[in-house]
Amino acid sequence: MTEWFGSKFPQLHEAGGTLTASLKNIAQRMKTDNSIKEITIASINRKVMNPESWIYSKVCLENKSEEFTLEENELPIFEINSSKAKTIITTRHIIEKENENICFVSFDEIDDVIYGDFKKQINKPELSKFRIVDIFGEQYDFQMETGKASIGLINSINTVLKLKASR
Repeated sequence: MTEWFGSKFPQLHEAGGTLTASLKNIAQRMKTDNSIKEITIASINRKVMNPESWIYSKVCLENKSEEFTLEENELPIFEINSSKAKTIITTRHIIEKENENICFVSFDEIDDVIYGDFKKQINKPELSKFRIVDIFGEQYDFQMETGKASIGLINSINTVLKLKASR
């Protein structure tokens, strides 16, 4: 195969073993759902405080979701479970189920994330909203737990976005 590539792309042939090394680098940069989950949970664990005090939020240690049907190999990372809605951050999507309505957005289509400034509120609620703007300009609001649990949510979303961008 390297010889065929070399005959079709002489500049690669001149580089010798560079082609094989480049293919290995590409394979190493492609992150699996499992590696995205492991890296993200490690990042969350380094930055959060007192996860046992969170009321609605939790890091998903299992590789399945009871509430949501996920794509093949897609893994749950973080969830917010309130009486109003159930929200999950996975290796590929942000999904929320409120009543029987399901709202979701793919990480590949996220353009901006707006968490809001709930820190300055005097009597802040336990739950707030964060907004996703996709590459098509559509806006989606999802629930988030305020306080220390918000660090877990923000970290999970930001880490997955960084990992997806580095592919």
